[in-house]
Amino acid sequence: MSIPRRTRAPLRALAAIAAAGLVSRVAEARSLKLLVFLHVALKQRAFESELQAALPGLEVRAVGRLGDFERGLEDGQDAVMSLPPVLASHGLTSKLQGMRGGSSDEKYSLVGAGVVPDPARVSAVGALDLLGHDGTNAFVWDLLGARPKVERVTKFEDLLPLLQMQKVDGILLPARLVPELQNASRLPLAGRELSKLVKLPAVASVGGGGADALAQIARIPAKVSKTLGVDAWR
Repeated sequence: MSIPRRTRAPLRALAAIAAAGLVSRVAEARSLKLLVFLHVALKQRAFESELQAALPGLEVRAVGRLGDFERGLEDGQDAVMSLPPVLASHGLTSKLQGMRGGSSDEKYSLVGAGVVPDPARVSAVGALDLLGHDGTNAFVWDLLGARPKVERVTKFEDLLPLLQMQKVDGILLPARLVPELQNASRLPLAGRELSKLVKLPAVASVGGGGADALAQIARIPAKVSKTLGVDAWR
């Protein structure tokens, strides 16, 4: 049965409205925002691209500077991924915890050039800036059990030059990243693992789409999770 011409225009209008609603819902589903503040061995842009490819349903922004992280929080997010001490310092609660080998903790190493540095005797230590001047100092001092001068850097690749230029006696980093550092260096590096442990990356829900974002993050492919230093999420 043919549809009268006078009713076709309203039907087309209804169809257009329905289609627009569907497009809007799809766009909304794909506009969930994830802010990531982690230091990894990859360049920041490559790291962000890897995460974005693994999480096509999220809009991923990866930053390496504390200031960029704080501005990103102000822009509004659905989920935030970082180390638990960073999340806690901004009043955020971890809802999804990274695991490796069944543990939620990892070891850090103090690495020197030529000789194994003594945590109790180093006068200057290089470290990634996680928590700003005072917060990063406290983080480093707690791990070392001593209070050396702390030279903060914002990128993993900036740690090695601190040793090369003899600006520090040692550099502090997750033990899992030491092989990456050795591969990039001509110096004879030597290090020791510290006794205190640090929580692996975690995710906080901070927006209306947080639950959906966490569900997608929990399914990240193993290869990408390895870049984050984890092999499972719980």
